[in-house]
Amino acid sequence: MKNRQTWWLAIVLVGMVAAAATLIPLKLLAPIDFQPNPAPQVVPVLREWHGSSGSFILSSDAQIILDPTYALQLEDTAHIFQQDLLTEINRTLTIRIASNPGTGNFFLTMNTQDSSIGTEGYLLSVADSVTIDAHTTNGIFYGTRTVLQILHTASSFGSIPQGYARDYPQYQERGFMLDVGRKFVPLNLLEQYVVLLSWYKFNDFQLHFNDNALGGGDSTNWKTQYAAFRLNSPAFPGLAAKDGSYTEQQIQELEQVAQEHAMTITPEIDTPAHALALTQYQPSLASPLYSKEFLDLNNPATYTFVNSLWNTFLPWFPNSQINMGMDEYSQNDASDFRDYINYYDTFLHQKGKTVRMWGSLSEMQSSVVVKNDIIIEDWNNQWANPVDMSREGFQIINTNDNLLYIVPHANYYHDYLDIQVLYNQWEPYIFSLTNPALNLKPDDPHLLGGMFAVWNDLLGNVVSDNDITERIEPAMPVLGEKMWSGPVSTSFADFEQTVNRIGLGPN
Repeated sequence: MKNRQTWWLAIVLVGMVAAAATLIPLKLLAPIDFQPNPAPQVVPVLREWHGSSGSFILSSDAQIILDPTYALQLEDTAHIFQQDLLTEINRTLTIRIASNPGTGNFFLTMNTQDSSIGTEGYLLSVADSVTIDAHTTNGIFYGTRTVLQILHTASSFGSIPQGYARDYPQYQERGFMLDVGRKFVPLNLLEQYVVLLSWYKFNDFQLHFNDNALGGGDSTNWKTQYAAFRLNSPAFPGLAAKDGSYTEQQIQELEQVAQEHAMTITPEIDTPAHALALTQYQPSLASPLYSKEFLDLNNPATYTFVNSLWNTFLPWFPNSQINMGMDEYSQNDASDFRDYINYYDTFLHQKGKTVRMWGSLSEMQSSVVVKNDIIIEDWNNQWANPVDMSREGFQIINTNDNLLYIVPHANYYHDYLDIQVLYNQWEPYIFSLTNPALNLKPDDPHLLGGMFAVWNDLLGNVVSDNDITERIEPAMPVLGEKMWSGPVSTSFADFEQTVNRIGLGPN
């Protein structure tokens, strides 16, 4: 009887232990000295990281494996990844289609059911192989940027800490605008900027294609003052600037590079102000009352001409979004100005475009109501009060001049952005560091994100290509961090160390 009782007691104890084990989280059953891998240091920082132990080691015969179901869609992204791996770590990996990722390889797929990462997010699983999973090729591309940054900082260029990441942007719009109207920038440099922007997960590169010298059109010699229009089509002989312009073939080349790097090229043709290149081309379109850089809004020929511009150049840009200008016109003509905005909003929407314009409505007061299906690039709190624009239902991109404008060699705005202040104090919902009443709520549904800008006000004979590059390089990682990942958790000094470690990418 005693042996039978002992036997039953043993069974009960074993059962209790087994039952208890099912209630204990696995991490509590791990060895006492288990330390999960910390998040890899990348820019922008990963939104979520769940570390395990050990490292993925890139095998000597490593390959890029494409999920057969999505191989055709992933082919271009895989080739960019292949080229960039060669540049970053001096390894040439073959691309193969297979269902099994194997060991020591990269596996690209679009099989995720995780809807919360959106169209640009991705999942990164690091174990015996590295899997990048997303809903779109853009998400896959951003995942490859993260992998490249991690490999670049690894001691042997061949290891990645094991773990799992969910990474997705805080803001939809993460942009940079370049004024190529006042200074021509060569095509190859624009392509390099696309690659550099993509390293920090920017997704929008806006090109300001026409402009003129400050004060252009205000004197008697307005026909000879500097002005430039940078798109070159046979439909407008003599309109393209003689000191540099872009043909349709060149724009197509730029668009190809942008598509490969998850980047949208947003074209801007600025009217009815900043239009001296157009009024010099057709003087009859110049305003009879105001500056000659202003188009005459009461002349039907103005609309005919601007219509023809958009009809000619819109097909050059396959993406949906465009900027139609609409800033700094004479405040004496606010109603006609607002009618002009509404006309081109309708015109461009009928062409299937998402329409943007620079903020101007707070200054240009009138009883004419502007349709709020336009996205406001809110550049100045006086010209367009961001709180008012949100209340009126406009979607907003923060392009605030006091915080985000670079004007090389000028004594106003910023010669270089104050990146430490931006890192420590700015978020895309902040339009003023001194007047909180101008700032939006962090979760304002009208706020799309942010954009910084380079304005070449002093013209191309003062501003060099290097002047632009050396000013945007330090700004991109900070603003990329803020617009993808949101509020920061490390010091600026630590962030700069990470930026220096990951380098400028395959540029």
